[in-house]
Amino acid sequence: MARAFERIYPYVPVWLQNAGISLYGLAWRHQRTGGEFDSYLKGFLERDQWSTEQMQAYVQGQLRRVLMLAWDQVPYYHRKWKGAGISRDDLLTIKIEELPRLPATPKQELREDPYDFVAQGVAGSRKLYQYSTSGSTGTPITAICTAEAHRRFIAAREARSFGWARTSVTEPRSTIGGRLIVPRGVSRPPFHRYNRAERQVYFSAYHIAPAHVADYVRALNCYKPRVLTGYAYSHYLLGRMMLDQGVTVDYEPQALVLSSEKLTAEMKSVLKSAFRARAYEEYGAVENCMLATECEKGSLHVSPDFGVIEIVDDEGRAVRPGTIGRVLCTSLLNNVQPLIRYEIGDLAMWSRDSCACGRDQLPVLKEVVGRLEDVVIGRDGRQMVRFHGIYLGLPNILEGQVIQKSLDQFCVRVVVRPEFGHREEEVIRRRFDERLGAVDVQIERVANLLRTDRGKFRAVICNLPPEIRSSTGNTN
Repeated sequence: MARAFERIYPYVPVWLQNAGISLYGLAWRHQRTGGEFDSYLKGFLERDQWSTEQMQAYVQGQLRRVLMLAWDQVPYYHRKWKGAGISRDDLLTIKIEELPRLPATPKQELREDPYDFVAQGVAGSRKLYQYSTSGSTGTPITAICTAEAHRRFIAAREARSFGWARTSVTEPRSTIGGRLIVPRGVSRPPFHRYNRAERQVYFSAYHIAPAHVADYVRALNCYKPRVLTGYAYSHYLLGRMMLDQGVTVDYEPQALVLSSEKLTAEMKSVLKSAFRARAYEEYGAVENCMLATECEKGSLHVSPDFGVIEIVDDEGRAVRPGTIGRVLCTSLLNNVQPLIRYEIGDLAMWSRDSCACGRDQLPVLKEVVGRLEDVVIGRDGRQMVRFHGIYLGLPNILEGQVIQKSLDQFCVRVVVRPEFGHREEEVIRRRFDERLGAVDVQIERVANLLRTDRGKFRAVICNLPPEIRSSTGNTN
């Protein structure tokens, strides 16, 4: 039923789109906060008050449980560890600090065969839910979990993200995210849809433009969501346009809980002025193998009872606080697709200082590097970050980079498999049209993408002349 509605969604009136989204939201609400959700939430709240020693002992026990599950039931890890000379007995006694004895898990291997990472015993007894994302880099990932695991993920965010922001995931909320809820690239208001079941107003991330600000603000003032969620930079772009036009919302939300991009001091200042509430940063991933959230004192705390984070150098050795390194994650909450020392693709550094909030059992990240991107600018002034969805469902694309040459000319550089062909190229062009209207898109196949000395590449590059960038307010 859901897939059938997705096919007809672009062609039905707005009221029917809202009805369909609300029905979907009804099922989604149960999956998120039904079942044992309250019990999971209680556990995270209790551990929020634990000592460092209590947390370490708990995480140690959970880590060994997950490692045994991976050895006994996950084909990928049993095969890889056995080939590396690691035995089941080794895993029974391993300590957190000994995790580097295990090989890292490259993202490429999860991307190529996500079901090779699925625990066979769990998969046979539970309904599995699949979530696919391409982020903005053209590296599609399929994450698999059960409803039970999903509730654990949400319980952690409720306790440590929404809770620290003094709001709740169950409050009326708004979202700016990657879903193409307004079907066409060139469209008239409204640029939002309403999920009545969850009291959620979902805004398009692809129509944020000076001429559309009034519609976004009008919807916020109408629905008055208590918490604003979704893409950090999209909210910043909207907030900056609001201030340029001398408008703010006419009520005070409880908070903004934002993710996908790093929140800078400038962004927080703009968001506070435009939306009349404090913005809190959340750092996570669709793979749900780690979580870091901002406390009331402004520090970004890792939740080790969600997932163990290592920050390592190019040789795989742990780096000292204050040193940038690669992020490896070991998930503790997902019993169907456990990820062990998974290379998430980000760079970060540990803080040298403890936090004044007193949660010493929750380590502090000083910085997450590489989550700010250039902005794509449309002919009508709209600005978009995280060009999510361009590569979604196209597994023959390994990596992709969007380069804007002019307001209506783009180049997409792709690293592809041999099977990549004309059909995929047409899908990419159609998706540009859906987001920007009629534009010229050239697709260039390359052997690799230019990387920085830290091994990262820019997913979006805007080469518009400075006078055009400045006229739209984009100075990245």
